[in-house]
Amino acid sequence: MKGKRVAVLGMGKSGIALVRELKARGALPFISDQRSSEQLQQALEQLHDVPHETGAHTDRVLEQDMLVISPGISVHAPIVKQALARGLEVAGEVELAYRFSRAPFVAVTGTNGKSTTVTLIHHMLEPRSILAGNIGNPLVAEVGELGEDRLVVAEISSFQLETTHRFRPHVAVLTNITPDHLDRHPTLEEYQAAKARLFAYQTPQDFAVFPADDAPSQWVLERLREGRLPAWLPGFPPPDGPARPQVLEFSATHPVERGAWLQDGQIVLKLHDQPRALFPWSFPGLPGPHNLLNALAAVCAAGALGVEPDQMRRALEGHHPLHHRMEVVAEVGGVRFVDDSKATNASSVEAALETFEGPIVLIAGGKEKGTDFTELGQAIARRVRHLVLIGEAAPRLAQAAEQAGHKQIHHAGHDFPRAVETARRLAEPGGVVLLSPACASFDMFKNAEDRGDQFRALVRGRVS
Repeated sequence: MKGKRVAVLGMGKSGIALVRELKARGALPFISDQRSSEQLQQALEQLHDVPHETGAHTDRVLEQDMLVISPGISVHAPIVKQALARGLEVAGEVELAYRFSRAPFVAVTGTNGKSTTVTLIHHMLEPRSILAGNIGNPLVAEVGELGEDRLVVAEISSFQLETTHRFRPHVAVLTNITPDHLDRHPTLEEYQAAKARLFAYQTPQDFAVFPADDAPSQWVLERLREGRLPAWLPGFPPPDGPARPQVLEFSATHPVERGAWLQDGQIVLKLHDQPRALFPWSFPGLPGPHNLLNALAAVCAAGALGVEPDQMRRALEGHHPLHHRMEVVAEVGGVRFVDDSKATNASSVEAALETFEGPIVLIAGGKEKGTDFTELGQAIARRVRHLVLIGEAAPRLAQAAEQAGHKQIHHAGHDFPRAVETARRLAEPGGVVLLSPACASFDMFKNAEDRGDQFRALVRGRVS
């Protein structure tokens, strides 16, 4: 990178970390953000000696040798298309972190379950691993000083995979694929193609882990086995040849040729000739059938890396629900209040609804992401006693629930305190008030974490 002129788009946490790492490696960074100087005051204080621009992305971006974009900037953005048309290399933080790192990567992607799966793998591998990416510190801030004896365990989104070029994780895990981010990816096929880039550069020395019972993921696996992963967008060169990793699969319902499954209440792992029962499936910190799948994916990855069953079991026993993911924030009068604010797509909410036995009051809604709510409406009709809706997606969610036969629908508009108070009033002893929105948060909140924090504060203030 020495002497290379690199434009970085976005002055978020990862953008600032990228600029620091680029400077340390002798590059000449230039950073650009569309927000105003007033909005970026704190970031600019950290970038005082770096050439920068605010308020817009100008042609100065296109005068560099390379363009690095944050995950929040689409590869379909006009400035990115212009850069690709001029022949600039367009990359992201994951690609640069991989180039800077001597440590191998264990990378997890998927629509749902990424954070839980990556956390389980990290704890199974400790102290050999560090946790970074979407769930931890920016990758570039963590990997530079690591040696080959360590492992980088990273949660990777489809937005991050868009801008990879030769990223090659030693173990790559796909948890599942359901329609999501269709406000950014024009088609489900493009979303699948983005996820498929996780495997594009793997060799026979590497491992690819797939869910055996998820049809969209199996679509990717079939093309991987045929040596014809879907092509990516123009401007991103294809690999020199087909990827040929060793494939492991996981299933909660049946044995697989090679991988992990549940049989007679036992976790079973088969890496070579004979399957091996590891331990019973009984971990209170991993409720619901979706967490069984997350655990099986983690067992596959850890098994491929030589982790012993006792260490896997200890990691599963020690796991607790992550912040804003099926997190019980209060229990009063026999009612549990559960923060699942990071459930930002329909399938994750459907999985959450299958976790509880008692009557459910569901708070859902938020910013639209182009999601089809038909199947979620059917799940609500089966599992939810009362539906409390917020945000801009409320009309479509209400329509999907009504078409499935659900009648108990309550609208709170953009008044979140009213939504929480309504849910509290409707809740029954032995039941659950579940914040599981199925939508992004940006119409009413800073982010999903802010939404969950406000839920916690309102719940504890009103039920204490």
